[in-house]
Formats: sequence, structure tokens, C-alpha cells
Amino acid sequence: MKCFSHNVDAVGICKSCNKAVCITCAIDTGRGLACSENCQQDVTEINIITDKSKQLYGIGTSGKLLPTNILMYFFFAAAFLGFGTYKSISNEQPDLFLLVIGGGFLIVAALAWHRNKNLNINC
Repeated sequence: MKCFSHNVDAVGICKSCNKAVCITCAIDTGRGLACSENCQQDVTEINIITDKSKQLYGIGTSGKLLPTNILMYFFFAAAFLGFGTYKSISNEQPDLFLLVIGGGFLIVAALAWHRNKNLNINC
């Protein structure tokens, strides 16, 4: 691959505009190459966005608490299963609606926890 402005072999690709750059055109930002001052600013902003996204989604970190969405699923599962069990005992007849909804929330919570664990996301 040749440099976009010179007829020499490229050493990399600009992280902002994806143009091939040679050693004289390349500006090393430390976390990517840029082909111009404008692209250098864009590369810096791309890196900031990437860092903030990783922090927001908890990528690469191991949180000690369950993510909020999974806690909510477990809360609703416990609430529906608890009320369903209480009504089933007090009426001496199972309240299938509450028990099924509670079981559904429990399944969704388990699937969400498994998905977040596999994706290494803690949000």
C-alpha cells in the first residue's frame, strides 16, 4: 500500500480518515496514527470517547456488585414469586399468574447475567 500523498510505502493508516500514511506524513499520537493536524485532534477525541465508553460500560473491569439491570430483574422475580407464594399459601390454591411472571423474571435475570459475564460488561 502506498502513501496517500507520496509514492512510497505506507507505514500505517490514519485512525481518523483511514488514509494510508508514510513515515513523513504519519503523526504518532501514542494511540494511533494521524495524517494531519485536524486528524490528530480527531484521533485524540476518538480515544477519549473510547475511554469514556469503556468506563461507562465497565468493560475490562470486574465489579463486585451485580449490574443494576440484573438487580432489577432479580428484585421483580423475588417480588412476584414472593407474592405468588404468599397468595398460594393463603388461598390454598396456586396463583399461577404471579408465579409464572416471577419465574420469567428469574430466567431473564439469569440470561442477562450470563450475557454480561460473557461480554465482560458491568453495567
